[in-house]
Amino acid sequence: MANIIVVPFKEEKKAIEALHKMKELDVYGDITLYEHMMIRKKDNNQYEVLNDQTDGEGWRTFTGMALGGIIGAFVGPLGLIIGLYTGVVAGAVWDISRYDFEDAFIKKVSNKMTPGTIAIVAEVAEDSSIFIDEALKGLSSEIIRSEAGIEFDDYVDEQVEDIEDSIEDQRQKLRKATAEEKIKIKAKIADLKAKRKAEMAALEVKRKAALKEIKNQTKSRINKLESRLDNVEHAITDAFATARKNRLNKRIKKEEEKLYQLHSALGEDIED
Repeated sequence: MANIIVVPFKEEKKAIEALHKMKELDVYGDITLYEHMMIRKKDNNQYEVLNDQTDGEGWRTFTGMALGGIIGAFVGPLGLIIGLYTGVVAGAVWDISRYDFEDAFIKKVSNKMTPGTIAIVAEVAEDSSIFIDEALKGLSSEIIRSEAGIEFDDYVDEQVEDIEDSIEDQRQKLRKATAEEKIKIKAKIADLKAKRKAEMAALEVKRKAALKEIKNQTKSRINKLESRLDNVEHAITDAFATARKNRLNKRIKKEEEKLYQLHSALGEDIED
């Protein structure tokens, strides 16, 4: 199963060089680079995302809310990790989304991105950490990596794993192939990556359907709580009624926070 890595930088030049080196490792067959994003946090809840095709000339600025919509479009868990790292997605969404990363990794990435920091967040398959670690030596002081063998609970099925095994087989062949053979193998790997992405997208639809069901149930609970609150407010004012009103307000606030997190996890605009 692919891992998620987060690599922070202070200098744009080093960040772009590091991304190029990771792409080279992918070309050589040392790693498989799947979905990835380079992002820079600015002040005032703004972020810049690098256009992968134009490198340093392609930074686009987004507000935190707009960025939430972009990362919600990523298939797989990558968007959620980006959201946790930047602070766009609240940590509590982790429980809702039901991905199974180790706690130490989540603690390292949750809301840790500071203004001015540039980060590469990527999903990669690697036989050993040594390839990326050696390639990025001197460019970044830290590589935050999920441990090998991560499974995403109900998210990843056997079809995705079979495709990844096939990519691994082709990657092994690429290292020993002739120049002519490499062209065919690279085309095969590109085709397998596309199939994996399509399969992940189909699974993402299922996951979001489940989240939408939770969102609808949360809305229903809020409506019921507000109705009960309305009844309490029309009751005779006494200490008991006041205490009950306070409890209902707290529960409504908690459900509203959960609803906000669900919107973020689904990449939706917040409804009034």
